[in-house]
Amino acid sequence: MKDLCVLKFGGTCLATEEDRKISAQHCRDILKEFSRAVVVVSAMGRRGDPYSTDSLLEQVSSPEESERASLMACGEVISAMVFSDLLRCSGLKAHAVTGWNAGLQTSDRDCNADLLSIERDYLVDALRTNQCVVVAGFQGMGSSGRISTLGRGGSDITATAVAAALEADELVLFKKVDAVYTADPEKVPGAMKLSRISAEDLRELAWQGAKVVHPRASEIASDEDVRISVRSHSTGEKVTSIEPFPLRTGRYITGVASGPEVSQFSVTGWQGSSMHEFYSTVFGAVANTEVSMDMFSVFDGKAVFTVPVYDAQRVAGTIAELGLEAETRGPCAKVSIVGAGMHGMKGVMARFARALNGAGIDMLQTVDSHATISALVELGERDDAMTAIHREFLEQ
Repeated sequence: MKDLCVLKFGGTCLATEEDRKISAQHCRDILKEFSRAVVVVSAMGRRGDPYSTDSLLEQVSSPEESERASLMACGEVISAMVFSDLLRCSGLKAHAVTGWNAGLQTSDRDCNADLLSIERDYLVDALRTNQCVVVAGFQGMGSSGRISTLGRGGSDITATAVAAALEADELVLFKKVDAVYTADPEKVPGAMKLSRISAEDLRELAWQGAKVVHPRASEIASDEDVRISVRSHSTGEKVTSIEPFPLRTGRYITGVASGPEVSQFSVTGWQGSSMHEFYSTVFGAVANTEVSMDMFSVFDGKAVFTVPVYDAQRVAGTIAELGLEAETRGPCAKVSIVGAGMHGMKGVMARFARALNGAGIDMLQTVDSHATISALVELGERDDAMTAIHREFLEQ
């Protein structure tokens, strides 16, 4: 029998009493394969459900940031206590802990904090006397002693970091999906199930907008060699294995993803100004607004970049204050192909451009890395763009 497994249940796997009973049965089944388990839980349900994070936030109008973090952490704490009680009622020896009691040390930002380390002593001690330790995900504590939260998808980060810290044999993510796919099947009709994917490719897909696993969790899995499997919540069957090493499958593109709605800015420099001063001023001014920028390009006296669509008005005001002219376009979306195997391959960009051209879609901007090629397209053309490049690279 293997020693330790870390399990993670998202909010939809805990939303109803029936969902929680199914999740508890999965824990009992796992403990037939492993001696002990750490179970990381998200808040129960989604917006509208009594204890979901969004429902809790709707109870306040203007909380301070520290109060907001404490309130947001409550959903996971409630979930951990309820689920631990259910496990005990089902015959398992279980114990629930908050994220900060579990030793998660974060940066001092109250919300969207970075996980810095895990003090593992408490969890190690708890596992000596319990079959299951249930940990509230998404939360920790900064050096100031205040509760902090890790941002959307933070329970994935908690689970992966705990698995790495405790050197678990396996991390199991239970999902209300039947597999990890090559693309969002709701957007791309030809999306295919992936029985195996490397942590590196999953990380790139996550950063490009895929919502299977938080990208930071994928980074931890890749860096710490954490073996992950995705199991169906409805059946308990393993549907996708996430391997900590590159896969040699013969296919150099793993998947297609799209990002959130963005606006494109094209800013023209001052007449007679030096370009390096202009670029430094523009990017510095936007950075000072704490708006996240993407898809940077500089050419012919222009700085081109994208920002989240909800930040576009603030950025436009900042550019105007500099006395600069800016053209904006949006809403748009970035569509990407992902695959570590494309590095050094010839003709990939040509096929990418040809696929979009064949679908009558203009590329407004492009960026690439060793494992991705991305294009900015009009939001209304996003799904058609994803379908076209998926058909070109994955359905041939």
